[in-house]
Amino acid sequence: MSNRPASPGAVPRRAHPVAIFVVKTIHTAVFLVELSAIGWLIGSGLLGRRDRSVAVAAAAVGAEAAVFLANDHVCPLTPLAEQLGSPRGSVSDIFLPEAAARTIPTWSSALVLLAAALHARAIVQRKWRATARVGSRAVLIGS
Repeated sequence: MSNRPASPGAVPRRAHPVAIFVVKTIHTAVFLVELSAIGWLIGSGLLGRRDRSVAVAAAAVGAEAAVFLANDHVCPLTPLAEQLGSPRGSVSDIFLPEAAARTIPTWSSALVLLAAALHARAIVQRKWRATARVGSRAVLIGS
C-alpha cells in the first residue's frame, strides 16, 4: 500500500496473494522482454545492423519509455500491485533483487543511450564509407 495515511473509517484492504503473483509474473515478463530488446539494440549497434528486428526492438523500448514517462515515472503495474495488497509495489511487483529493481530506470536508461550511440556511430561509419567509395571512383574515373 502507499505511504499515504488511511482515510478515517477506511477498511484495510486484504492482500490477494495469487493476484499479486500474477502481476509480478507479468511485470517480470515485460521487464525481460524490454531487457532483451535493449540487449538486441546494443548488439545490433555493435554489428552495425539495421533491419526490421532493430525497428521492432526500438519501438518496444520507446513504447515502454513513453508509458513510464506518461505515468509520472511509475510503471502502471506498480499501483495495481499496491491495490492488490502488495506492501511496496515499486520494488515488490517484480521478481528481482531489491537493489536491481530499484535502480532499473537508471541503468536501463544508460544502456538505451549506449545503444543509440552505437547505432549513430554505425550510421556515420556507413555514410563515411559510402562517401569514400564514391570519392575513390571519381579519382579512378578522372585519371
